[in-house]
Amino acid sequence: MNMTRSNPMPMRRPEQGFVLVAVLVALVVLTLLATAIATTSAQALREASQNSDAFEAEVAMASTRDTLLFMFSTQRQTYGGLTIDRQVVWAAGQATATRSVDDGGVDLPPPLPVGNEIRLDGTVYRGLNDVRFSLQDDAGKFSPNWTFGFYRKGFFDLLEIPPAKWPELEATRLDYQDPDDLFRLGGAEASDYLKKQLPPPSNRPLVTPLETRRIMGWSEPLRKYDDGVLSSLLTTTINAEININTAPPEVLQTVPGVGRDMADRMVAMRNTMPFMLIWQFRDTFKLPIDELDPVGTMANGKGTLQLWHNAGGPIRSVHWTLTPDDEGGRPWRLDYTLVLPRDPAFDQTPARTIPSPLFAGAGTP
Repeated sequence: MNMTRSNPMPMRRPEQGFVLVAVLVALVVLTLLATAIATTSAQALREASQNSDAFEAEVAMASTRDTLLFMFSTQRQTYGGLTIDRQVVWAAGQATATRSVDDGGVDLPPPLPVGNEIRLDGTVYRGLNDVRFSLQDDAGKFSPNWTFGFYRKGFFDLLEIPPAKWPELEATRLDYQDPDDLFRLGGAEASDYLKKQLPPPSNRPLVTPLETRRIMGWSEPLRKYDDGVLSSLLTTTINAEININTAPPEVLQTVPGVGRDMADRMVAMRNTMPFMLIWQFRDTFKLPIDELDPVGTMANGKGTLQLWHNAGGPIRSVHWTLTPDDEGGRPWRLDYTLVLPRDPAFDQTPARTIPSPLFAGAGTP
């Protein structure tokens, strides 16, 4: 019997298995690299888009700000706010005049409302390219630097501070601002601040409303207001009177005899027709004030402009001062800018459209 021997199976060389594993590893690495590159590219595109949107929002807010400042320098103001038309053309420096005849004997239109003004009481408007803004006249705010006489009681009542604490808070406020190191009764100077590990007093008038929190004893009663609300209620400019046409309800409550309900009625009434005569305002609400008390009806050429964009981001609060008489001809000055957290309530606030060609980008026909 013939026996046939079968050929043995060829043995796979180890080198071939190693090459196969190396190829698989290389494919996995290339796949991971491709995925990482794609992810990085997508993230870079998103960041570039976000940066582009943020840049466009900043440009839109700056354009809205400068447009409004230009209008303040060229348009007249009335009891109702800043006019938007060219019915009356004013020369440089006349836009903030409140008298009916200027120093040269030239007849100027009285500041009677015309009905289309941009209000200076915090009303929200549409700006350029999805920007929203509000203007708040400084004369409608309470100044801890200057107006503590007539309005002090109402302000302390608003903060719910008992009368026994008023002298102490007044003393610490004055010690914070005066240039000396002499103690007032109940006050505080640099050594007291250092003992409590607080920044020492500035020995000058307050520069921004938020600096009020740094005065010893004041941070606790002011805690009820966030920075955005506090900046809308307080100003640090020289403010001898309060403008009843632009003051928020909280500031109106500092007027003697005014409570919250009455303040809300005042706001509703001035939305229909601004107050023009102090005696009518006094008699309508039966207030214990007279013609000589520091109550006003016109803006003072200074205020706060709040800007924000629908796409998101914080609020820019810009303090401006009109300077038509400054040497060199500068029409305005920007004093400071506060960056405030975005309140979701701002997105729900209805915004008015300004029927002016300067805001045509905001959807004006």
